[in-house]
Amino acid sequence: MAVRVISYTRFSSPKQARGDSYRRQTEMALRWCLAHGLELDTDLRLEDLGVSGFSGANARRGALRALQLMCLEQRLEPGTILLIEALDRLTRLPLPEAQELLLSLINNGLTIVTLTDGKVWNRETLVSLEAFMLSVLTLYRGLQESDQKSKRLRDTFRKAREKESAQAFGSAPGWLTRDSKTSPWVIDEAKAAIVREVFELSAAGLGSKAIAKIANTKQWPVPTRLNVTDGRWHAQMPGQILRNRAVLGEHEHRIRTHEAHDEHWRGKGTGIVILDYYPRIVSDDLWYRSRASIDTRSVAKRRDSHGYNIWSGLLFCGHCGAPLQRKNEKKGNSKAQITCADRLAGITECPTFSASAMDATLLQQIYLKASDVLGSGKSQGNVEKLAVLETQHGEKRAESERIADAIARTGGTIDVLLKKLTEISEELQLLSSQIEALKQELALSDNDIAFEHEFLTHALSHLYTVSDESQIVRASLHLKIARLVDTIWVWGYDLAIVQFKDNVRLTVPLPVKRLPTRVEPDSKHHRPPKPKAENRPYFMQMFMGTLTIPLAQRRNVVKKYSKAN
Repeated sequence: MAVRVISYTRFSSPKQARGDSYRRQTEMALRWCLAHGLELDTDLRLEDLGVSGFSGANARRGALRALQLMCLEQRLEPGTILLIEALDRLTRLPLPEAQELLLSLINNGLTIVTLTDGKVWNRETLVSLEAFMLSVLTLYRGLQESDQKSKRLRDTFRKAREKESAQAFGSAPGWLTRDSKTSPWVIDEAKAAIVREVFELSAAGLGSKAIAKIANTKQWPVPTRLNVTDGRWHAQMPGQILRNRAVLGEHEHRIRTHEAHDEHWRGKGTGIVILDYYPRIVSDDLWYRSRASIDTRSVAKRRDSHGYNIWSGLLFCGHCGAPLQRKNEKKGNSKAQITCADRLAGITECPTFSASAMDATLLQQIYLKASDVLGSGKSQGNVEKLAVLETQHGEKRAESERIADAIARTGGTIDVLLKKLTEISEELQLLSSQIEALKQELALSDNDIAFEHEFLTHALSHLYTVSDESQIVRASLHLKIARLVDTIWVWGYDLAIVQFKDNVRLTVPLPVKRLPTRVEPDSKHHRPPKPKAENRPYFMQMFMGTLTIPLAQRRNVVKKYSKAN
């Protein structure tokens, strides 16, 4: 029976794929088989291309790991020959792990042949002390070479970081190009315009998935350096752009060792951020408007695909206190049904009602209340400004914590980090004073309104329309409401109670459900059913202080009511 011969090919860097490494290793294996009258098994291709042996990634999740499992499960015949260019192609791990890996393969029946020196490594040859020590020394030399390269590379980048040099860091966002490492960055204006549009859509209230859908519909080119073969935007891509502070011209040097990449695919942050490293393409105002919009939308993480639910995250059932969900209708005139989440789970029998019987009425009453009572304390411009300042304050605080953590990790006091930490502390104090001043201004002002009448009229015409423009209008409307309103309790076809964020409360009567249009022979006309006293929910009476309910029945209602107060 012919001996089975397989080969293992590996190189560490994707750049080596453009070089000679792969061809050289493949041809050496074929030449060895030809010289020994054997045939290479090409059905089993063990290749770790661009996978590190120094970090041990190939032994954890690569083709080498698959080979180890095949040996352990005895899926390879004893005596199978494994061809590799050299032992350092197998691994460059520290000696204990490297020697254990080599011996595990050999002890499970493999014969390893290193093609550069023609040596054979198996249970028979390693009985010799000389051969065993040679294997140890060879593995150690591979580790030492990788370690030396890693140290030289770290020193190079450390010196470049200290000089704030851009030459050693050639990678940049996809909207920037340059001829060489010494040339200045040049903005690709077409891609930069797309990035700014992504931020504008985010500031208007659209999420990452909605923006990606618009980008694919309009066939925008991808403005990043991500490996996108089909040229389409994936759902997370806008979110990645919106988090990338390179749009502001900033760059944070990152540690990119194998250990750092194990923690995060981008490496470990140093806490040292260089301003004006890249050309800026987004203004501070647009950046923070986008961040404030994202923070506001966090109350409603699960939005419907077209953003029809302008009340997302705000509606709760007046009967039991559970969240209300919007279910779009494919047929019918109600546009959608609003249903209690506990009813969907089979816990309660709370009534379902039509979205069209609530949306317009509730919107108009919130607008009038904001105009007549809240005044400019909820003017959209000032509310947005406050949201921007609070978001900026939160980001500065997070940056301060990252730098403090970086100082703690070094175990010493680094002048650059301490200076930056001091600057951020001063900025935090300034932002805090601006936020307090703006809150006082919002409380005293009485001229502007939460959202203009023209916008409200325009938005009402887009509530149920399927178009990109309508989706953007609904997203903007949701933002305005979410910045104004804390919670809305609804009793379908009866009334809604709106709790504003400054504890102002509004009761809104809702249209009564109409009877079916079919006329009975003995009736002259139809009248809407009168609400029965027993159907007037207990939670409504709780607001009025006229009813005491057993604790077991209150559940989420009591919790939401306590939060509102």
